[in-house]
Amino acid sequence: QLQGTPTHRRTDADADPVGIFELVELVGNGTYGQVYKGCHVKTGQLAAIKVMDVTGDEEEEIKAEINMLKKYSHHRNIATYYGAFIKKNPPGIDDQLWLVMEFCGAGSVTDLIKNTKGNSLKEEWTAYICREILRVSNLVANFLFQRDKFFFWIL
Repeated sequence: QLQGTPTHRRTDADADPVGIFELVELVGNGTYGQVYKGCHVKTGQLAAIKVMDVTGDEEEEIKAEINMLKKYSHHRNIATYYGAFIKKNPPGIDDQLWLVMEFCGAGSVTDLIKNTKGNSLKEEWTAYICREILRVSNLVANFLFQRDKFFFWIL
């Protein structure tokens, strides 16, 4: 079983991810870091891993994001949170925070549009996506989401 699944969820960021997860390929870039398709070393299960440099400037925002994921990852439209890890680097290089969560291999809505003839979605697809976003609208009211964080975690 994948370490960090809901029954074995990591609740702190004190463990080094080396030997637990490995990065497979870069799948996206955001304001605060890169997102990789990763792999649990023991089981081979895929995971999404958001890798961020640890700096004091963003510490509060990162803590808020982790707390949001812990609180809301049970929602069917939010990727399941598996845990947070600190990858220690040599002195002079910032340590990295790895946020590990469910891997959703179908890609983003942007990917869907880019791969659709005419670069547009059918009306029923758009309706479905809008309905699913509305299902998490109560989370938006209860938590101050930043644009890139909010849409990254929606399934």
